[in-house]
Amino acid sequence: MYEDLEIGVYHRVKDVWTIIATEPVNWKTGGVLKSFASQGIVKGDVNGRLQGPASATKMNTPLEFLIKTPDGVEAADFQLVRLHVKSDAREFRTVTGGVFHSSGGSTKDAIPFEQKRIAKRTYKITVPDTAPPGEYAFLAPGLTGSSASGSTGKAYTFHLVE
Repeated sequence: MYEDLEIGVYHRVKDVWTIIATEPVNWKTGGVLKSFASQGIVKGDVNGRLQGPASATKMNTPLEFLIKTPDGVEAADFQLVRLHVKSDAREFRTVTGGVFHSSGGSTKDAIPFEQKRIAKRTYKITVPDTAPPGEYAFLAPGLTGSSASGSTGKAYTFHLVE
């Protein structure tokens, strides 16, 4: 049953696992002037940015997901983040700059989830029902570590409806 699924993130639509479309993630840096003015003491921020104010995939609770991973990857290697909606895009923070240091990862926007292995490289994902309506994304492994100018990654996005 699950062995026919391609690698990706799926959600249940009327008892059928349907893949969630991916969107490219681009990187936007901020705080460059603060960093320059402080001669590098204050570090800049890096945000992941997705085009458009909303995902095409609409979902209701309860949230049911399935993640089919490549060899050597677990569902826990993915991150689920809440996106901040802008007029023409959605963003999440990957690196927060500070005085003398910067911290990486999207922990500020991360949503915890539980994984249960149900088949080889296949995991059922449970997300708490307390997630408020809004824009969300599953980030593919390794995505939050890249901030090179012009680099992109992919995110599986959805809009949680009230």
